[in-house]
This record gives sequence, C-alpha cells and structure tokens, in this order.
Amino acid sequence: MHPTAGNRTVRRVIRAVVAGTMVAVGIGLGAFNAWWVAVVIGVPLIVAGIAVLPRPSRISELPEFRRGTSADAVPIEVEAITRSSLDAGEMQPTMVTATVRPPDDTAYRGRWISSMSRSHFHSVVDRPFTTVPAGALPDRSPGQTPEFGDQPGRWALVYPAAAVVAATVLLLGVPGSVWDIDVSMPSVSGLSGDGGASGSEDPAVDLDDRKRSVLDEIAQLGPTASANILSLDLDEDDTTRAEVYDPTTGEAITLSNYSGRGWDEPRRGTTTKRRADTFRADEIAGTDLGSLTTTMGSRIQATRPGLTYVDMTISRPARGEPVLLVGAFGQDRMSDVEIQGRPDGQVAEFFDPGDFATSFRLARDALAGADLATDQPNLRRFEIRGTADNTPIMYAGQIQNSGGVLMEFTSPDRHGTLTVVPGEFPALSDYQGRSSAGDFSFDQVRPAVFESVRAQAMERGAIEPFDRSAVDIEATSIFAHDDEPVVKVELARESASAGTYSMTGQFLETGY
Repeated sequence: MHPTAGNRTVRRVIRAVVAGTMVAVGIGLGAFNAWWVAVVIGVPLIVAGIAVLPRPSRISELPEFRRGTSADAVPIEVEAITRSSLDAGEMQPTMVTATVRPPDDTAYRGRWISSMSRSHFHSVVDRPFTTVPAGALPDRSPGQTPEFGDQPGRWALVYPAAAVVAATVLLLGVPGSVWDIDVSMPSVSGLSGDGGASGSEDPAVDLDDRKRSVLDEIAQLGPTASANILSLDLDEDDTTRAEVYDPTTGEAITLSNYSGRGWDEPRRGTTTKRRADTFRADEIAGTDLGSLTTTMGSRIQATRPGLTYVDMTISRPARGEPVLLVGAFGQDRMSDVEIQGRPDGQVAEFFDPGDFATSFRLARDALAGADLATDQPNLRRFEIRGTADNTPIMYAGQIQNSGGVLMEFTSPDRHGTLTVVPGEFPALSDYQGRSSAGDFSFDQVRPAVFESVRAQAMERGAIEPFDRSAVDIEATSIFAHDDEPVVKVELARESASAGTYSMTGQFLETGY
C-alpha cells in the first residue's frame, strides 16, 4: 500500500531481534553471576527488552497518517474518510479515499488505510484539501484494499516470534562461561565517595535558544532570507525546521535540525506561496517563547489537565493577517489541542463553551473588537457549541467541529460572521455593502435564559449532569416565523432533548 511499509517492517523486525537479545543477555547475566548482578544489570535489561519489543495491535502494521510539511509534499483532495469505531482509542485504523495530484504527473484516485489520530481525522474532515509526504503516496494500482479486521495480520506476529528466536539462539548457543563476569560487590565507601559526577543535565529544551539558532541559520542563506521567512517549527523532541522563500527563484528553502544533531544541508523545492505569505525575523526576535509557552500551557490546564507541550509553529496564516505562534499540546507526543499566541505575548483564551458566563463574556469582547454594538438589532444567529465528543451539530457552520461561539450579523452597511473558538483569537468574516438590518441584539440574548433552556432540555432528554457541556444552543431568527427569534437546543446527541423555546425561555415545541 505505502512504499515505506516494507522499511517499517524491517525496522520493527530489527527492534524485535534487539529486544530478544537484551532479554537473553539479562537472563544469562542473572543466571551465572551473583544476585546483585541480576538485580542491577539483568532485571533492567529484561525490562528494557520487553519495552523495546514491538507489540502487535490493530494499527501496528498501518502507516501513521501525517500531513506533508516539506517542499515535496503532494496535494490530495480527500473524497471519503471512514474511521474505525471498535474502541475509543486516540489512534484508529482509518480508510481514506482521495484524488492524488503529484506535481508534473497525472492525477489519480487512491484508497488506503492508515493509523489516524482523532485530531487529524477532524482536521481532514474540516479541510479535505491537504498534503501528504511524497514517500507516503498510495499505489496507483492498489489491488485489494485491506479491511479493518485484517490487522494486525501475520507480519505483526513476526515481531514477538523474532524476539523469541533471537533470545533462544543466544541462550542456547552461548556457553555458560561467557556469561560469568569477574566483578565484585562495590563497597559502601565506594558508593558514597566524592568520585564521579553528581546530578544530571536538565533535558528541557530552551525554545528561545532554538529560535535564535534557527534565525542565525536563516541569516546565513543570504541578505534577503531573514525578511522572507515562511514558517518556523519547534518540536518537543528538539527538532527545528524552517522554510524560507527565495524571491529570486520563487522556491522554498527548507532547513532542518533533527533532535539537536546539527543542521542538514538546505533543500530547495517548489512552493505556491509568495512574498506576501512571509514574515521578517525581527517580528519574532523579541518574543519570549518560554513565557508564551508557559502561559499557553496554564490556560489549557484549566480545562484540559495533563496535556504537555508538543510543538510550536510560527507563520502568517493568511496574506494580510498578523503572524501567529500556534502551540500544540497533547500526550505521548501526539497533538490534542492547539492554542494561538502573538509575537507581543498575547495568548488566546482556551475555554469550555459550555460555561455560558465565559462564552457570553468573550462574545461581548469580540463584538466590541469588531465594532458591532451590543444594543442594536444586528444579529440573525448567536450559537454556542460545546467541545465534547458527543456534542450534536444542529446546523453546519464554522464551529461545527471546533466548538465555540458563532455570531451571524447583518446591518445596513455590512454583514458577515464572528467566531470565538477555544484556543483561537476572534475571527471576523466581514463583507461591506448594502444589507438588511438584523432581527435581535446581543443584549436580548440572556445567559440566564440559556441556562434555563439547557436545564429544561436536560430534564426532557434525561441527560446526565456530566453531559451538560455537550450542548449546541442558539438564538436565531433564520427560518423562524415572522423573523421572530427563538432559542433552539440539543444535548449529547439525544433527540429527546431537542426543542425550541422563546427568547424568555418558555418551551414552544419539541425538535428544531
């Protein structure tokens, strides 16, 4: 299916052999030497060998889905995507059908199964036009597409078998005398003496040092490089990447420093981005990334405890928009959530939309920032949607997957939408020109009414208290009789909770 599948299998077989060897060495040293050798050397080797051994699973033979971030990434248009629902794990087998458009080649339709995270799944659903690494393209003639139930398959079972064979060969083939090592128990005085190093080096990576390093490396590319940066990426594993636009050729120059081992040779490649997509080094040179990341983490911890730093990307998200620093946080090096920051140290709010008091406060602030009066009838829709997995989607829109607050506004001289998404700065889509007035004002939508409507809907639908934030609720005049605004609600994808209410919280009818 993927060209890299064979290499991945070879690497895992090698890991299995190494794991079997470590277990065998641990057993051999423990069996033919003093007890303390077994405790100090043998047991740790056995534990490490078991930890290194690849484990068969439903996804162990599936390539992990990754977006293409390098210059040679290939554009794809996802047509269909199906994610396994056999369990609630973060990584699941996911079948993707997409049109692949290799540069300078004929587009073709491919179908493959990959191991995809929940966040990648939602991202691909939201934005079907994406890219994949050049080495991960599906075959033009894939043949029979495997089914979800085919995994792990026989190759996944080869790994423990290879480990057992390696351990057996080593234990039976090596004489006992080889395992006997001539050592004596170290004295207590030797353990407590002043010799040897004390303490350990702090493994934490200084993001500001890495930022300075990559900006210095960019400056060496040429006199215009520092003024034409497309993106910087700082991973938690000390990997740093940068992409720089060359205005003389229209190419992108990629710099990479993997795990702090030093900078690779710059690579050139084609890009559709231009000078308007770039930013200058001096726009972020003074940014305190350490402080910014700490603030991001503390805001996320308030509603999503246990997540740690995974990655930071610095870029201009769209032409004409300010530079953003997007921090990714998650578990086990997998990104769960993102939060935006700005070079001046501002960090977006990360909030639970189901906390109506907070959602209303942020909505009011966003309206003020967009120069929209809260006491004027300029709204046609005011929606709050939660972020829980079982939150319903009443109507399609910008927050149908992200959750947050959406306001659709209209006035005699402008119209558009204003959204406030957890972890993002308010986003305004503003269109100038003659338009009709709205039907209700923000001040007419009262948090107490939303709380009352939610409580009534929870009772009607027998919703458990822990699902109170899995709510989609909106005040809207769209499709309403005589353009009179009403409140519509549903919780936890339970149809019995769906209902329509007056703007004062009086129940009108079931459903919406």
